[in-house]
Amino acid sequence: MNQQTKQLAEQAGFVLDDLPDTVLQPLETFADLLRAANTCEVIALCASTINNNLNEQKQKTKHLWEIVEALVIVTALVAWATWWYTQSHT
Repeated sequence: MNQQTKQLAEQAGFVLDDLPDTVLQPLETFADLLRAANTCEVIALCASTINNNLNEQKQKTKHLWEIVEALVIVTALVAWATWWYTQSHT
């Protein structure tokens, strides 16, 4: 059992030295399993956060390209309108 687990048990009022090995060993195993489960949850949360950030970045990039595309279309329309205006008024 690691030091942090021992400290938490002692803060909760348990005297680990008084416990027999038949009780202490399953507690140590349980504590190890909790730590492993917590680690898996943290890793899953980190992976989820990274995935969400990447998806958000892809969306921002997609929106930026849509804006660029719209600007190109507007510029082409303005250029055509200018050409048409000059052709029809000369």
